[in-house]
Amino acid sequence: MTKEFKQFWLSVTLLIGTIIGVGIFGVPYAISRVGVVAAVIYFVALGGVMMLQHLFMTEAAMACPDKQRLPGLVGRYVGPRARWIAAVANIVQLWAGMVAYIIVGGEFLSVLLQPVLGGETFRYQIAWALAASLVVYFGMKFLTKLGFVTVTALVAAFVLIFVKAVPAVRAANLVPFNLADVFLPYGVILFSLGGLPAILEMEDVLEGKHERYRLAVVVGSLIGAALTIAFGFIVYGVTGPATSEDTVTGLKAVLGGNIAFFAALLGFLAIMNCFLRIGMNLKYTFRYDFKLHRLTSWLLAVAPPLIIFFVSTKSFVAMISFSGAVFGGISAVMVSLLYLSVARQKLVKEPLGVPPALVYVVIAVLVSGVVYQLSRSAANLLKMPLIGG
Repeated sequence: MTKEFKQFWLSVTLLIGTIIGVGIFGVPYAISRVGVVAAVIYFVALGGVMMLQHLFMTEAAMACPDKQRLPGLVGRYVGPRARWIAAVANIVQLWAGMVAYIIVGGEFLSVLLQPVLGGETFRYQIAWALAASLVVYFGMKFLTKLGFVTVTALVAAFVLIFVKAVPAVRAANLVPFNLADVFLPYGVILFSLGGLPAILEMEDVLEGKHERYRLAVVVGSLIGAALTIAFGFIVYGVTGPATSEDTVTGLKAVLGGNIAFFAALLGFLAIMNCFLRIGMNLKYTFRYDFKLHRLTSWLLAVAPPLIIFFVSTKSFVAMISFSGAVFGGISAVMVSLLYLSVARQKLVKEPLGVPPALVYVVIAVLVSGVVYQLSRSAANLLKMPLIGG
């Protein structure tokens, strides 16, 4: 195995491991709320949007000689005001994701260990969050090796679940149209297919060699999306109207405890990968973009999610739906503007070549999603009916 081959697949697994996170466990429930046809449309449209986002970020990484993250890149190529918008949206989105990982990761860990060790789920959530926060402190080299091992185990767990679940899929469960909540999948799927935090780290793994950088991003994006889509439709095909928000409860009710154990194992592996990956991305954002001390950067990366966990809602579907649509949408708009700026300045020797008109269409879709989610959330908060919601 050559060094280049190893680096390529390590970088691919970084992206796969970031995409397959807590969001994947909201996908079956999201499908159940709109039906198969609408879900397919969502996956095709948003899958294309997120593929472009990953490639746009790749373009910016290839143009920039420094190790800046999203806020720094936007500040350099778009402008100082845009930098702060990107910083707030990106950081809050990543914090929200880490909170969701604490909630569900602790629940899955309790499924795995509670029969042996006992104890309340809350204790597993705290123990898992503290242990993962310590790992974030130690750096990229350790995390890369851990990511390769856990993604390999993750794929194995996927196979085991598919073998058990596929025979239990029932065509009658795959309702073509439901439309109980037509907008819910937007934020969930946008969140579940996103892998932006891994894109810049992939360049580090490839040691700045750009020959296979785009290919690694495309391969990782496609595999991550394919696994997410397959998981969503298979679980929905098994559980049908009994599909639960956390997926595991519904699977356990239909297939029994063994599948719940493997689903919890899959969930914990996926969430461990994403929590560590996002925590590392945040630490580097504070360190490289804001020039903060290493310890301060680490504390700002891991302390706010712990604090938010104590005071926020414990519904991870509600959290990832709002976070994906609003903060994920704003971050994606910033990435799109970043690409337009890099392309206009011709900073990459062999440019990606996506037409500006297509980029503006993507931006319009993302902005519409942000506006709708905010108006919907405001209406719910004020207990006012919202047309179409």
